[in-house]
Amino acid sequence: MRILVVEDDEEFAEEIERILKAVPAITDIKIARSRDSAYSIIETDFADLIILDLKIPTVDAASDEDPVHGQAVFAKSRSLAPGTPIFILTGSPAESFIPYMLEQQQRLDIWSSGRTFGTVDFLKKYDFDKFGEKLAPVIASVHSLNEIELDTGALILAIEVDRLIRIFSRKCGGAKCVVSLIGGGLSGALVIRLKITDRGGTLVHDAVAKIGSHSDVRDECERFDRFISRLDPDATPRKLAHLEYGAKARSGVFYGLADRFELTAFQVAGGIGNPDRTVQGVASALRRWSAGVPESRREICEVRRRLLSDADLDRVVEKYGLSWVPEFESKSIQMRWCIVHGDLHGSNVLTSSSGESVVIDYGDVSEGPVSLDPMTLELSLFFHPQSPLRGSNWPTSENCAHWGDLERYLVGCPCAAFIRECREWARRVAAGRREIAASAYSYLIRQLKYDDTDKALVRSLLDGVKTYFDAT
Repeated sequence: MRILVVEDDEEFAEEIERILKAVPAITDIKIARSRDSAYSIIETDFADLIILDLKIPTVDAASDEDPVHGQAVFAKSRSLAPGTPIFILTGSPAESFIPYMLEQQQRLDIWSSGRTFGTVDFLKKYDFDKFGEKLAPVIASVHSLNEIELDTGALILAIEVDRLIRIFSRKCGGAKCVVSLIGGGLSGALVIRLKITDRGGTLVHDAVAKIGSHSDVRDECERFDRFISRLDPDATPRKLAHLEYGAKARSGVFYGLADRFELTAFQVAGGIGNPDRTVQGVASALRRWSAGVPESRREICEVRRRLLSDADLDRVVEKYGLSWVPEFESKSIQMRWCIVHGDLHGSNVLTSSSGESVVIDYGDVSEGPVSLDPMTLELSLFFHPQSPLRGSNWPTSENCAHWGDLERYLVGCPCAAFIRECREWARRVAAGRREIAASAYSYLIRQLKYDDTDKALVRSLLDGVKTYFDAT
């Protein structure tokens, strides 16, 4: 357990430290003697618990002690470490700021120990003899997370991620959890696979977890509840838990999978499994979003704005001399505008060896052109870091020039069946070829924003897509 103590009274801080050091489960104690010192530690370090005296100075050894500085630390911790519980040391039960802080309190089983704790709690200094008694169940709850055995292979987990995995594993009665990476890193979020077994070795959950900032994970949960419920139950995993405490600034949402979904679409494209049935399975999983949706007239810039802001577009247009883009984006075309996944790269599709598919990661689900999902699945083969085709010798500039003519485009392609099926899916659901081209254009021009993408390949594909559009 790691604890941050914010206390400027040297004798009192030493007494707290003495009590904490007597507990073997506590491995790290940091003392901050001022507002600014506390800020620094909260910004850079992890703590399972913050013990906060409100009447502190602005900087170490200053004589401007005031509760307002402790309140500022409280606000900072709620901003930068919203998942960290806080024990507040108070000198009087009638201090004016206590009602506000009580509004921030929730009583939750933070560490899945079967016992609830206040996310904001209070300890009067004149009752300090009860400090050890008050802290003991918190320490026991955090320390007992070590009973969960984690097998992470070569994957190195941040302590916040480690905490969330252990909390979830214990919440569902697990004794061991095997962790593997599915995706993540592009937006700061992490998508991982968790296989949790009980003390007898029986599988409890085969789960997918998305771990990210509180706001991102909350947003994903809202999108799941709003949009994913419209799909067939077999199309997506079910939501098992949303954990927001115990891991500083990170939270996690956990979904249950059937154990047969062992492959990603990238692995299928790379030669494992059944590419035709995998893509068909994804199309089938998402069909309810577009069923019965009529065509409408929209400008191409509406599609692009879903993926790339106007400001970012201006930068890439100027940098790469794409003078044709403004006129192209102003064109109004037929589209089928409906709910789409919005980030359907190959790691967000899990599939079985027979081709059954489910989709994961719902942080970008909202309205867009129906062809955006098949185009993202196809084009992510060239630009996503986990794709087996990224950095390969295909497609050549000659292939790209014939993007709209699959027979010529797919010459020499190592995953022709996969791409052919993505394109067939797009043709089947889109309002027309121009919508497909607009979706492909929007995905591709976004790639020019990133430092690590093959810009020559992007531009060659853009030329091929524009030729396809102009020919229709």
